[in-house]
Amino acid sequence: MAQEEFQALLQFFRVLADENRLKLLGILAQGERSVEDLAAQLQLKAPTISHHLAKLREIHLVNMRTDGNTHYYRLDVEALRDASKQLLTPEKMTSWAVSTDGDAWEQKVLRDFFEGERLKEIPASRKKRSIILKWLAERFDHDTVYTEKQVNEILQRYHADSASLRREMINSKEALMQREHMLYWRTPGGKQWQMVTLRSADRQALQCRVGVPTGQGPFPTLIELHEGPEARQSDWLSPLAHYWVEQGFVYMSVNYRHPGPDEFGLTWQERVGGEPGRWEVEDIITACDWLIQQELAIPQRIMLLGWSYSASMVLLALARYPAGWAAAIVGNIVADWLLAYDEVPDSALLRDLFQGEPQEKHEQYRAASPLTYASQVTAPLLLMQPRVHEFYTSRQVERYVKHLTAPYELHWLESPAPDIRLMVEERERIARFAVGKLK
Repeated sequence: MAQEEFQALLQFFRVLADENRLKLLGILAQGERSVEDLAAQLQLKAPTISHHLAKLREIHLVNMRTDGNTHYYRLDVEALRDASKQLLTPEKMTSWAVSTDGDAWEQKVLRDFFEGERLKEIPASRKKRSIILKWLAERFDHDTVYTEKQVNEILQRYHADSASLRREMINSKEALMQREHMLYWRTPGGKQWQMVTLRSADRQALQCRVGVPTGQGPFPTLIELHEGPEARQSDWLSPLAHYWVEQGFVYMSVNYRHPGPDEFGLTWQERVGGEPGRWEVEDIITACDWLIQQELAIPQRIMLLGWSYSASMVLLALARYPAGWAAAIVGNIVADWLLAYDEVPDSALLRDLFQGEPQEKHEQYRAASPLTYASQVTAPLLLMQPRVHEFYTSRQVERYVKHLTAPYELHWLESPAPDIRLMVEERERIARFAVGKLK
C-alpha cells in the first residue's frame, strides 16, 4: 500500500475514533439534520458540531446542502458502503503490510527512531528528521488553533524536548506548522497545495499559497490578504485554509515576501512609504488576475478576506475596483485612520505607518481610509468588529456602515481574542456567508 493511501486510511480511523462523531453519524443515519438540531440533541455548542462535521466531511461520510442561511447535513450511505468494501476486506487488510521501497525506508526510519510511541532521539540527518516531523505534524488536527502549552503537551507525549520539535516544525522547509500571536496551527499540504511566486505591480515578489479542490475548475474562490505591520510571516496560511478547500473553494493566501538577510528587496515599511493601500490593493488584483488566467477562478465568484490592517486594504480594493467581486469578509477593521489617530492610546504606530501626523499628512490619512470610498462599494459585506477594543473601535465600523449603500451584515465580536482564534471561533458564520454568496 502506498504511503499516501496508508495515511488516508489512518486519517479515516482517526476521525472515527471520537465519541461525538460516532454519535453524529448515528443521528444522521436516521435522517437529515441542521447544525442547530445536532447541537441541541448532543448538548454541544454549534461551532463544536461544525468542527466534528467538517472532520466527517473530510473522509466523505457526510454531505451538506444549504437552504437559505441554514446548513443541513446527511449521512452518505453509499460512501459508507464503499468505505466498508475498500477498507475492511481481507485482501485490503493484507495490503496494509505491503509498502513500496520509498515507503519501506520511511517506515524503517520511524521504527529506528521510535520505541513504541516515544521518540528515542531527534535525528541529526535532515532527511530523516523531516520524516519524524511529518509524522508528528499528523498528530495535530487541521482547522484547530493550539496554544503553545497545548502544542508542548502533545509533543511531550513523544519526546521531552518539545521546544526543539516545535521550532523545527515551524522552521522546516515544509513549514508543517505556523505561529502567530503565540497561537499555532497545522499547515495543510499535499497535491492540492502549491506555492506560487507572483510579481507585484511595483515588481516586488508576492509569495502565495494556493489550495485547489478536486474536480474541474473554475471554482468559487477566496483570496485572503496577509500584509501589515503585524505580519511576521511571508509564507502564511489561514488556520481555515484546509477547511475552505475541503468545502470546494479555491483558496489563495497573498503575502508580501519580505527579503531575507542576504537578499535584495524592500521591507514592508519601505514599500508602503507612508502611503498605505497604494500597493497592497494592487497585490489583490495581481492575485485575482493570475487565478483567472489559470482558469481556477472567474469574476463574480471571487470573495476577498482580510483581518486587521488587511481588512482595510480589502475594503479599499472593493471601492477602487468595484466590479468582479462576489463579496468580502473583513474583521477587526480600521475604517478611518484619522479617527484612529484620535482614539488609540498610543499613536506611534500610525505616525510610523504614515511617516507623520495627520496635521502634516492629512491627505495620506484620508486617502488610505476605507470610509472615504464607502459609497463606491457594491459587493455584499460581512463585517466583524469587537464591541470593546482600544484600536478596532466600534465607532470605526459604525461610521463606515452609515456611508455604505452595498448590502452588509455587521456582527459584533464579544471577545478581544487575536484574529487567528476569532477566525476559527466564527467559522460557522463565515462559512455560511461565503457559501451563500459563492455557491
